[in-house]
Amino acid sequence: MTMIESQLVERCRQGDREAQQELYALTSDRIYRLLVRMTGNADDALDLSQETYIRVFEKVHQFDGHARIATWVYRVAVNEALQFLRRRKQETLALSRDGELPARAAPTPAVAVDVRLDMAQALSRLPELERTLVILRHFEGLDYADMASVLDKPEGTIASGLNRARKMLREILGPDSRDEQ
Repeated sequence: MTMIESQLVERCRQGDREAQQELYALTSDRIYRLLVRMTGNADDALDLSQETYIRVFEKVHQFDGHARIATWVYRVAVNEALQFLRRRKQETLALSRDGELPARAAPTPAVAVDVRLDMAQALSRLPELERTLVILRHFEGLDYADMASVLDKPEGTIASGLNRARKMLREILGPDSRDEQ
């Protein structure tokens, strides 16, 4: 962490509104973009973005300085998004058990081969962890060390999970998505 960054964090810890606005200005565009990709919905992303910064400023005293502050904010945002997605999944399951929502049918392999999904649709079909890994690496440009810090997992787990996610994406997108060698 740089001296300037550590000063910004310290000022945020003291409740300095100007420092909080500065941190928000430095990170908010990327956080919002991350949340849109994770949720697939701009309104949900906006709500989660607000929740993220509420948590960040409530818990800034817990930031230990081992990573960059932006990486820590990513971690808070990812945790908020994952909690939101789990709640949404539970609510959907509860509603479908009550008979209010029809269960979604899984696509048949023939449909998956015939229909080329765009990346957003393909990402939405990945499990939470794999979707998060792809978004952090390929859309947000984080390296494995930062991803490990954001997700609180070893770099080896990040690498193997990312490989698994890429394989799943290739399967979702069909045979034309594989690189020919």
